[in-house]
Amino acid sequence: MKKVFILASILLTIVACTTKPNAEASFFVRGNCEMCKERIEKTVLSINGVEKADWNVESEMIQVSYDSTRISPLEIEKVIAITGHATKNVPMDTAAHAKLPECCQVNSGFAH
Repeated sequence: MKKVFILASILLTIVACTTKPNAEASFFVRGNCEMCKERIEKTVLSINGVEKADWNVESEMIQVSYDSTRISPLEIEKVIAITGHATKNVPMDTAAHAKLPECCQVNSGFAH
C-alpha cells in the first residue's frame, strides 16, 4: 500500500510539472522597436506557466500561450508593466520606463 501511495504521488508530481498551455490571449503592449520586442518577449517567457510569447512591433499586440491554472492574462500584464511597458489594463512602472533606452520611451505615459 505504501508503494502505491508513493507511486501515485510521483505520478501526480510529474503531471503537475508537465502541464501544457491550455489558453491563449492577445493584448496591447506599448513599445516602439526591436529592443522593446526582445525585452517584452523575454519578460513574458520568464513567467512560470507561459509557453509562447510573440509581440508585433507594428501592431503592438502580443500573442501569449499559457497555462491558465498557473497564471492569468492580467498577471502577465502586471509583469510586463514592471519592465516599463504599459498595457491597456496596467500602467507602466514609470521608474522602470525612465531607465529604458531613449528609443523605447514614450513622450507621455500611455500613447494609444
